[in-house]
Amino acid sequence: MEYDMDYEIYKYINEQAEQYVPFRKLLEQNNLTISEASQKVRDFKANFDNLLSEYHIGNDNIVEICCNLMERVNENPDNSDLQYIYICIMTDFGLLNEIKSSNRIEEQQIRNYIRQNEHIHELSAFLELQIENRDKLYKIQKHLKNALQIRNINCNEEVNLLYKMTLQHTFLYGSSNNKIYRDNLDSLLIHINSDEILKSVKPYIIFAVLSRKHGMIQNRTDFIPNFKTVFQYQTYNIMTDNGKNFNNYQSYTELYEHLRRFYSDDKEVDTELSDFCFANLCSLSEWYYMWCEPNEEIPMNFRRKVYSMKPVSFPMISCYYDYGDFDIGEFETEHSEIYEIWEKSVTPDMTEELLQILCNNLNISKLAEKLPYGKEYSRYAELFLYQSAETLLTGKMLCTAEKFIKI
Repeated sequence: MEYDMDYEIYKYINEQAEQYVPFRKLLEQNNLTISEASQKVRDFKANFDNLLSEYHIGNDNIVEICCNLMERVNENPDNSDLQYIYICIMTDFGLLNEIKSSNRIEEQQIRNYIRQNEHIHELSAFLELQIENRDKLYKIQKHLKNALQIRNINCNEEVNLLYKMTLQHTFLYGSSNNKIYRDNLDSLLIHINSDEILKSVKPYIIFAVLSRKHGMIQNRTDFIPNFKTVFQYQTYNIMTDNGKNFNNYQSYTELYEHLRRFYSDDKEVDTELSDFCFANLCSLSEWYYMWCEPNEEIPMNFRRKVYSMKPVSFPMISCYYDYGDFDIGEFETEHSEIYEIWEKSVTPDMTEELLQILCNNLNISKLAEKLPYGKEYSRYAELFLYQSAETLLTGKMLCTAEKFIKI
């Protein structure tokens, strides 16, 4: 399950080769002539520019656009135009940020437009669904402020199947023939099935209770979880493997995937809402996509969805053709000590100053000279700062994605 970056790159290259469509066929698939497609490209860019102007977002460079947009989103995250601008920026293959477009032919422009248009529609639909499910989650949280009405119902068949299924997961192995665990599982199902709203997110609730309270549900007689806390965020240490926690996270994640399949034919279960809760109410989804081989069956939140769809080149602040003879990767290898000093020298204040300089379209050479050995290796120092700015801006824009789905 460990993530192999080289394999993923190899797989991506092969997938792209398999997906290649001749230009004429691509136009036919989209019911376009060359002239119609070129007009759509011009209209798309004009509409984007008009929206920037309407919301007083500067358009001199990508840093200015992003920084101004982030300010507007902070003020009004529910604005659909700002959401659209954000999605356009994060799916741009070079139509909007034209830093490397001087030698691009018409076919390349049209191909980029068609590909970006598909990504815009996919991300927009995903965001719309996320917002709908966020509102449903609000209703659940409000609903749980009132006492649950428990009915006298029989869940024997369901609990027998669920009991056997959950025992397949490592953190529950010890509960084979555990009457306390089976009785508590039965009680949990009775509580969930007595309430139509809770029943709609049954896979998520069972996952959350078993993963967060597995000790209590296996060992405490008559255990009843606090359903309010089930719908509160659960943080896990996803950055460091201590030799045990990553194995647990894998087992928890597999449990959720197993539960969503277990209840996939239940018409009373809202799988999309359950997926939303899994992806947004704990950090396991993020852990999975950081450390494991991606599988689309594992739900992701909007930030991760944006990250998975953004072009590798984003945000392309500088035209690296201007530094054709300077390879920052080679410099890092040959002068690792200097590179490490530079990494430690770039403080939060310095990176904010760097973005402000780039936002105002100013030269970064003086800031590069402030780095140790910056005058001696001035061009490499500039490249290093551009790279740092791109990393910082990417992080800030991904954080902005979270503002659209504030829980």
